[in-house]
Amino acid sequence: MRFNQYSYINFPKENVLSELKKCGFDLQNTANHKDSLETFLRRFFFTYQDTNYPLSILAADKKTDLLTFFQSEDELTADIFYTVAFQLLGFSYLVDFEDSDVFRKETGFPIIYGDLIENLYQLLNTRTKKGNTLINQLVSDGLIPEDNDYHYFNGKSLATFSSQDVIREVVYVESRVDTDQKGLPDLVKVSIIRPRFDGKIPAIMTASPYHQGTNDKASDKALYKMEGELEVSLPHKIELEKPQLNHLVHPQGKAELVAEAEEKLTHINSSYTLNDYFLPRGFANLYVSGVGTKDSTGFMTNGDYQQIEAYKNVIDWLNGRCRAFTDHTRQRQVKADWSNGKVATTGLSYLGTMSNGLATTGVDGLEVIIAEAGISSWYNYYRENGLVTSPGGYPGEDFDSLAELTYSRNLLAGDYIRGNEAHQADLEKVKAQLDRKTGDYNQFWHDRNYLLNAHKVKAEVVFTHGSQDWNVKPLHVYQMFHALPTHIHKHLFFHNGAHVYMNNWQSIDFRESINALLTKKLLGQETDFQLPTVIWQDNTAPQTWLSLDNFGGQENCETFSLGQEEQAIQNQYPDKDFERYGKTYQTFNTELYQGKANQITINLPVTKDLHLNGRAQLNLRIKSSTNKGLLSAQLLEFGQKKYLQPYPAILSARTIDNGRYHMLENLCELPFRPEAQRVVTKGYLNLQNRNDLLLVEDITADEWMDVQFELQPTIYKLKEGDTLRLVLYTTDFEITIRDNTDYHLTVDLAQSMLTLPC
Repeated sequence: MRFNQYSYINFPKENVLSELKKCGFDLQNTANHKDSLETFLRRFFFTYQDTNYPLSILAADKKTDLLTFFQSEDELTADIFYTVAFQLLGFSYLVDFEDSDVFRKETGFPIIYGDLIENLYQLLNTRTKKGNTLINQLVSDGLIPEDNDYHYFNGKSLATFSSQDVIREVVYVESRVDTDQKGLPDLVKVSIIRPRFDGKIPAIMTASPYHQGTNDKASDKALYKMEGELEVSLPHKIELEKPQLNHLVHPQGKAELVAEAEEKLTHINSSYTLNDYFLPRGFANLYVSGVGTKDSTGFMTNGDYQQIEAYKNVIDWLNGRCRAFTDHTRQRQVKADWSNGKVATTGLSYLGTMSNGLATTGVDGLEVIIAEAGISSWYNYYRENGLVTSPGGYPGEDFDSLAELTYSRNLLAGDYIRGNEAHQADLEKVKAQLDRKTGDYNQFWHDRNYLLNAHKVKAEVVFTHGSQDWNVKPLHVYQMFHALPTHIHKHLFFHNGAHVYMNNWQSIDFRESINALLTKKLLGQETDFQLPTVIWQDNTAPQTWLSLDNFGGQENCETFSLGQEEQAIQNQYPDKDFERYGKTYQTFNTELYQGKANQITINLPVTKDLHLNGRAQLNLRIKSSTNKGLLSAQLLEFGQKKYLQPYPAILSARTIDNGRYHMLENLCELPFRPEAQRVVTKGYLNLQNRNDLLLVEDITADEWMDVQFELQPTIYKLKEGDTLRLVLYTTDFEITIRDNTDYHLTVDLAQSMLTLPC
């Protein structure tokens, strides 16, 4: 394990002593270090009647147990302090470590022995081997009564609210959209879990169209075949209109005000463990599925501002600006009189996408978004540079199949009977607007581009994203990160994983950092807490994180020439290989990395240490043998060595306690193990869109073109002696159309280069 501590806040000594005393650690600033440590430990082991026993089973050094040490005349040393500290954090002395000084350096232990009281205070705020901070572990064990009131330690709310006796209720928010045009505002179901508290509390809101279930059968039927010919488009410039959210509707009818919701919430289909963590810390959990989902009304308008507006209206309700009804009759309304009006959003993928969209409305009350692997422009999810593409791992998926997946109203037979015909008619309109024929940018995608409204963002923004996320590609977070107003506080956790959550990893105090932020922003605790702008997981070692000033924006670059000759890429495969790759795109990827596909492979030796940060760019002189051309590119670090793997592995099952003996979850981490290569970045381009996404140009057969091609942004370290492998090819069997026509691309390597921002 390595310690990477970003959540700790330096407080004045008087604050430290006061907070320790409130928890029963009555330490005196004038006491000697040895006495203070013993006082601390006897309180630490508060679950024991006889605290001599736990002291006797800990060691001070290789020859002396801790009880014997306290009974001796020996002085407390740094080595003894560290030895004890590591044991309190769950490491077994003489098993996990033998030399505390060596272990301290290996793990990047954040505490420097000196002022013992401050050392002990920071130790309580340090994560254990099992993923909990010491103070959270103690509170879970009962150090502080579960009194349903707020208690703070180091600027973070503690788990002192009962998670067993909570209020579980359902309300139906009256939105400001009428997506099915029935003449009534759409209703949005809101599932609420909130602690009992005599006062007002903030809300953690997860906007998820998956929450009420998904229609997998309908979605699978709507998948497209990837096989086909790359379309040749007539040259033209794409014209667009400014997106407008028209036809907002007003509240209708009168409703009796009642004191409480009437529908009780039972089972949560899929709660988010970060929300579970915040529930006993005094934050309400709201799960909102949105229009077109089971128990709500309206159509599934995936990604547009009608969908966003309906989610926004839930925040409006929490602030008294919209109504919520007890049920679908709309006869009785209930107010969120428990809400302090302050909201943070959470969730990954579509959930993070909705966070991005909500932030761009500038809605009052949204204080923080935690947008995890979220989309910033839907075009860049289902299209790329003039190409129809699929999200990584989901060949053949497109917007309409996602609409079928998330239109969970069809899971209710009554709704299916009454509404499926209208839903299918709406879906046909969507299909007509998608343009799977050309892959061009158009008004449909323009209306689902949140970057256009990024200037409206008022909330503090936290992103998480993986460098190996080929589902929601890194371009999404990169573009949103740079589109935000300069005065907005923004932060990015950029890890080396794929499309995954990172809130339960051993190496990073993500939960605690978010706790410090939300305690400050939603509970009004005045602290100096500020996350770094970028927190990046170093790809060269396990469990290592660094803070950076920016994502991209590098002034320097490193240029690699690609060769001296001309090389060609044949597009067409023998039928047997084409069929084989189409059945399992993983086979294609394996053989591509091995140099067995139709490709140009260029090995580029790294002659000095490089820290890539931003978008690699290919400058290519290229020609096609026909009037079309699909170009794919991947940049690999090539060579057998240890690399971080894209998916977390379980280190310890069900060890992270999110409250008080509830919702234990797995402790995970990205493995660091040998592989033959690692993808650094990739990209795809329709050569008809070689100069501008909004400009479609002719390709003249056998005529040279100069192409500037930016790959997906990333942050990556290379060391002297490493090897970069650039792979240029046409069809990507996972991502692009599978075109098996007989043509080839030729690249003049002598007139081409790769540029890395460093």
